[in-house]
Amino acid sequence: MGTAIAIRFPLGRYHATPWDRSVNEGAAEWPPSPWRLLRALIATWYTRWPDLPAPVLDRLLEALDGPPSYRTPPARPAHTRHYLPDLSHKKGETGGTDLTLDPFLSVARDDDLFVRWDADLDSEQRGVLAKLAELLPYLGRAESVCEARLLDSDPVPDEAWWRPGAGGARKARLLAPARPVSRAALEMSTVDMRRNRRTVPAGSIWVSYAAGEPATEQAVGRRVPPVEAVRFAVVPRVPMKSGNGILLADRVHEIVARKLANAGTEGSEGSPGSAGGAGCPGTEILGSGGAATDHHHAHWVPIAGGWERGASVESLVVWVPYGLSAEDVAALVTLREVSGQRRGRGDDEGYEVRGFPPVELLFQAAGSIEQVAPELRGPARRWRSLTPYLPVRHRKRETLDEFLAADVATELGYRDRPSAAVARLELAGGVPDRWAREFRRYRLNERMGRSRPGLGLRLEFAEEVDGPLLLGQLSHFGYGIFIPDPV
Repeated sequence: MGTAIAIRFPLGRYHATPWDRSVNEGAAEWPPSPWRLLRALIATWYTRWPDLPAPVLDRLLEALDGPPSYRTPPARPAHTRHYLPDLSHKKGETGGTDLTLDPFLSVARDDDLFVRWDADLDSEQRGVLAKLAELLPYLGRAESVCEARLLDSDPVPDEAWWRPGAGGARKARLLAPARPVSRAALEMSTVDMRRNRRTVPAGSIWVSYAAGEPATEQAVGRRVPPVEAVRFAVVPRVPMKSGNGILLADRVHEIVARKLANAGTEGSEGSPGSAGGAGCPGTEILGSGGAATDHHHAHWVPIAGGWERGASVESLVVWVPYGLSAEDVAALVTLREVSGQRRGRGDDEGYEVRGFPPVELLFQAAGSIEQVAPELRGPARRWRSLTPYLPVRHRKRETLDEFLAADVATELGYRDRPSAAVARLELAGGVPDRWAREFRRYRLNERMGRSRPGLGLRLEFAEEVDGPLLLGQLSHFGYGIFIPDPV
């Protein structure tokens, strides 16, 4: 009996440069080589499951030492072009740039790539492979976000499959590990390989693959829900206080908005899978109009490690209830680093916004909000503020509690949520309360005079409700975040 996994690419793109090709040749490795697959499993072990004993992983690699067979979904080659400055380039002048290609394959987001090894794994090995496949974040370059799973069935390869040593109209040469498999060889970096004056890694061999013409119909697998949220780990040079989280949210929104606007002016078309059928990239992710759009455009949510004083921002979640297009997600996952550095005027060299240190963004996950940010999802009856709630209405002749109850009820109604009993976390004082004063409550390009009043709240519903609950002013930039209350 064989062993097979299914892999799909929810962003609709597969990026991987073959070992013996230059990126500027515009080629993409297809199918993914056996060498790449095993290295991806090892990398997943290092980064996402380090508690797995090394001997257990080694036994799995030994069992998967033979070149697998592949059933590939339809794929179309494409590329983007980038002009990068070289050493002769001068700021403010044209020229001095080098053309770099970014080749990729366009693959339907609900199509499966099947990989089958002629290996009969025992129960322990199947369990290890199943978990490594589930944890696999991407295959190829980091833009090739993937979802993989171990199949319970054993598909039988036919002439349409890519098989080692077979004959067929389609041919490919793929890098594979030599037997016996050496994990040390698979872990060798490209730098070490070049240092040893090699063009291919030690312990590897080339395997010839071929396949017949693809079948006209392919089995329909499970459908993947649209990507509605993307999560990054926030790694600042110095801790970024939760009170300054709006700076991060506003700056990332500004960068992504500029990327998508530039894509729109270049005539790019929206993805056919974009929610709402918008024709311009970024329509859903930018959004405007607040309640008029039912708050279904992008939320930029910095998540701190807790609500206690001094908590630091640990993650950034971008959530769009209607779903993200492939162009939207591609613009997001290429984010690497942001900071509070602002341009000056004239000869002024600029300045760095206080409380906004340089931040590295490490892509963690993409998918449904339940998968990406379970701490915001619930369900729960009792919820409490993770960031201050900023009221929307102006207070009139009513008590503070009456004002808050009416304001929150209106916000919940906009989001199709039932009303809730509202209680202040700090009973003494007014608005803003002492806890909210520690938060910057105005956006990056606003002055302190625009600071909104805010306070911490506890909400209690008659029955359990689902999150996320993001309410009030600036709820799309990290304010009014509620999380299930353990009390």
